[in-house]
Amino acid sequence: MKAVRMHSYGGSEVLVYEDVPQPQPAADEVLIRVHAAGVNPVDWKIRNGYGKETFGHRLPHILGCDLAGVVESVGSEVKRLKPGDAVYGYTSLRREGTYAEFIVAKESEVTLKPTSLDFIQAAAVPVGALTSWQALFDIAHLTHGQKVLIHAA
Repeated sequence: MKAVRMHSYGGSEVLVYEDVPQPQPAADEVLIRVHAAGVNPVDWKIRNGYGKETFGHRLPHILGCDLAGVVESVGSEVKRLKPGDAVYGYTSLRREGTYAEFIVAKESEVTLKPTSLDFIQAAAVPVGALTSWQALFDIAHLTHGQKVLIHAA
């Protein structure tokens, strides 16, 4: 399969489009053909070397965590998803990423893609939605009945 990998830390010049082995799903994982991948600030930060110790990536490494695609195959313990399902989600930053034709993800990291979204729209949702949720509920502790004004979104 084709993927965009970084072989060293640095600017965009360290990204290389190349052939890599296709991953195989473990028992609790699904293999997904990626139709769209989100690009987020965390990607350039990792590419520049931020969080080297935290994430422990071995180089070369495939960046990306947001995706939308179609399930190709499932591990033996996967119950909710099946081949042919259109899915979207957010995968762990500790594993190989979504800038590839295929990715393996834990079943818990992806869910069925809403039919109202195309693959590109769906791939843009996960990190943005998670960041908003964390800001409103984990940081600001928003509760039922409170109101919030969001501007310049």
